[in-house]
Amino acid sequence: MSGKKKNKTKKAKRTAQAEALSLINQVARNARTALSRHLLDLGLYAGQDGVMLALDGNDGQTPGAIAASLGVKAPTITKTIGRLAAQGFVRREGSKEDGRMMLVFLTDAGRDQIKSVRKSQRRTEKAAFADLKEKDVAHLLDLLAKVDAGIAADLRSGNAVPNDRTLDPETLEPQESDLPIGNSPVPETD
Repeated sequence: MSGKKKNKTKKAKRTAQAEALSLINQVARNARTALSRHLLDLGLYAGQDGVMLALDGNDGQTPGAIAASLGVKAPTITKTIGRLAAQGFVRREGSKEDGRMMLVFLTDAGRDQIKSVRKSQRRTEKAAFADLKEKDVAHLLDLLAKVDAGIAADLRSGNAVPNDRTLDPETLEPQESDLPIGNSPVPETD
């Protein structure tokens, strides 16, 4: 193959990859927006469903454990738990074993809401996959798992960090030497 053809092929591949990643991002945004609209009909906001479902699977967790299971930071979960408590869907109480530790539990109203949350998820899933056959969905899952594995490996290696910073391989947070003055991470905004 000539040099010009190789360059054209590489450029076409890069363009297709960029379009694919852009479409993955768009699909994720649209799916989350659709689910958020269904949840809003229930009086819930984006993210609250994840906390409720995490508690439905394992009630009585610490906010840190919930955050870890959902892959978000503790301050985000703390705000979400506060909102859910104000709505009467969860309650907080100190641990019997360690009074310093706060545990979060679903209330009866929260348990009643779980069925509606799952129904909202199924409604969104049904809309998303209406035109796909089961084998198409299975193939899509395989492909997305490979894309995700590639991105995760890049994050763990530190290659995806701007300005030649490196990430801690366990937490994917900037290493201590890369933190702002005062050695504290930049606060997360909601």
